[in-house]
Amino acid sequence: MERAKLLTQKYAAGTITETEKKEWAAGMKGALNASDLNRIEGNIREIAGILAITVTTKTWEKNQIPRVSDFKRIRDNVQRIRDAWSTLKDTPVTPDTPLVTYQKWNAIERILHDVKYVYDRVMDSYYYCGDEIYAGEGIGIL
Repeated sequence: MERAKLLTQKYAAGTITETEKKEWAAGMKGALNASDLNRIEGNIREIAGILAITVTTKTWEKNQIPRVSDFKRIRDNVQRIRDAWSTLKDTPVTPDTPLVTYQKWNAIERILHDVKYVYDRVMDSYYYCGDEIYAGEGIGIL
């Protein structure tokens, strides 16, 4: 993570070398890149689709720089997803902005994972008989 901070400072100062630019573009640990953002945005899109909630997502190119509004949109999308379905008891709360630490991005990915995990477990628990859900009619004490 320290290396990512150093290269960020060099980028901002205009003193970064071509070799360091390649290192930066390769995806360093502790640095958020287009691949990470596309994975998160894709997961948001998929989960929102199965939960039938409306979100706005974006596909990122390597040269694009996220704005504060992009991070707010991602955070708000994750909160909508978290509010729309159950989570595990140890699922983190949706982090507040600014999203400037790896812990906050890890929390976002954990929320998305947990919502999808719980959703899949619930959907897998239904028993079907033909096209209908089997409700155990005629069985039990009621």
